[in-house]
Amino acid sequence: MPRLDKHTLQTLGFALIIVGFLLLLITLLYTSVTNCPANGCPNSASPWMGVFVFFSGITLVIIGIILLVIARSVKPKQA
Repeated sequence: MPRLDKHTLQTLGFALIIVGFLLLLITLLYTSVTNCPANGCPNSASPWMGVFVFFSGITLVIIGIILLVIARSVKPKQA
């Protein structure tokens, strides 16, 4: 498998950071505490989906930052 060049790593890193921030933003804006009736919550009110999306967003941001740090040490591809 050929090594990725600097531009590809930077682009992938920025894309992962943006997607991660969007997931974090969606989680923080659209998840809230749900008051369930006495007979229980509907399946769509599960809080675990918000937790999963939140930690997925954090993970994508961290991976994107790691890729940007790695891209700094990679030499540009010679034409």
